[in-house]
Amino acid sequence: MLFLTHLLAVLGFLLLLLILWRARSSPKMPKGTILPPELPGAWPIIGHLHLLRGETPLARTLAAMADKQGPMFRIWLGVHPTTVISSREAVRECFTTHDKELASRPKSMAGVHLGYGHTVFVFAEYGDLWREMRKITMLELLCTRRLDNLKHVQESEIDSFVKDLRTLCMTNTDDAQNGSSKGVVISELLELLTLNIMTRMLASKRYFGQLSASTGSSTDYDEASHLRELIKDFMYLFGLPVVSDFLPFPEWTDCTGTVKTMKRVARELDEIVGKWVEEHKLKRCDHRGEAIDVREDFIDVMLSMIGEDSFAKFGHPPERLIKATVVNNIVAGSDTTYLTLTWVLSLLLNHKHILKRAQEEMDLMVGKDKWIQDSDIENLPYLQAIVKETLRLYPTAPLVAPHEARADCTVSGYRIPKGTRIIVNVWKLHRDPQVWSNPEKFLPERFLTNHSGTKIYPSTLGIWNS
Repeated sequence: MLFLTHLLAVLGFLLLLLILWRARSSPKMPKGTILPPELPGAWPIIGHLHLLRGETPLARTLAAMADKQGPMFRIWLGVHPTTVISSREAVRECFTTHDKELASRPKSMAGVHLGYGHTVFVFAEYGDLWREMRKITMLELLCTRRLDNLKHVQESEIDSFVKDLRTLCMTNTDDAQNGSSKGVVISELLELLTLNIMTRMLASKRYFGQLSASTGSSTDYDEASHLRELIKDFMYLFGLPVVSDFLPFPEWTDCTGTVKTMKRVARELDEIVGKWVEEHKLKRCDHRGEAIDVREDFIDVMLSMIGEDSFAKFGHPPERLIKATVVNNIVAGSDTTYLTLTWVLSLLLNHKHILKRAQEEMDLMVGKDKWIQDSDIENLPYLQAIVKETLRLYPTAPLVAPHEARADCTVSGYRIPKGTRIIVNVWKLHRDPQVWSNPEKFLPERFLTNHSGTKIYPSTLGIWNS
């Protein structure tokens, strides 16, 4: 009898979902309204989710669908209508003409747990809090003056990186003579380089490298290793699907344990970043316990800018907003940078003639016995073209983080109802044969000739990238 009761409850719940599905799949629209063509094969309740499974990267799966359905089509991610865009004209219209209508972000379990209640930028909802935090970030943290003041961090870290790399190569050369060489994993060194730069700029922390090993404590090393793993976990969990993100299921229906893992990663990352913030608070007090203005790194600046009174109206304590901003910068700034650098080196090593031309350009414009400075970059067009071509083939975000329509709008003649999620397929845009000749080939020269003004799409679009 108890089994029958449970069975009827489950069937009733599924029936309710089916009714909601039918209601939402047939929205009331003004006469003459045209929605983007819908991908066939949707199932009740789960929509097209079953078509997105498999080992093929999602960007490539959606690109194959676009080849059949067109550059703008509609799918259902569970109960959520979603428009997938791979047209340059539609993207331009979305994030210029309809920028504010499409500025919101969909709610997600990752945003709740990893994103400090949707206060981390990539998860944040467009509104007053978002505008205030963006203003502080752009005018105080990432302004030219602040970056110039911290330029010595980048320069010293690169200097240490080169010295560490040279030492490792010499050690491996000696080991090779003894038959025990293990080689040098350059991607790992680049990861540590970018992580050191970010932690120093954010919190005046240096964790990795020979200098850190000789001056730091075992506690620092353990914290550093833990932070490195947490960043990797964060990026992995960021892209994992959660049932309650697509279906109206409660959070406790965590069949795969993903939400539980998100909570653990968020808690442990919060402990590390929270300790940094507390250390900075103590540093800002003199021996009499009075506050002093110290602005050595990003946390110092945020403690000076974000006060209790000015942000109380948003319902978040200042410490949460500071920690959310730190997490956003350390995850986005370190992980994406080192991956791009790794791809650049990989492509150059597999295209020796391009590597040779880049070396010749640097020897000519900078000199063989000089370090390259930021001011030299404008005189190195071929090097710039190499980076652009790398980002074209391997963008940091093949799919831009989803947006959500805050109001009805029309894009390329198609109606985008309020609540529709928007996915921009950058991977498809960057390999469109109608725009790029030989799109699968690594050809930096294209950015020196007919594609010199062609746009490469970043990981964020519209006001999120302005």
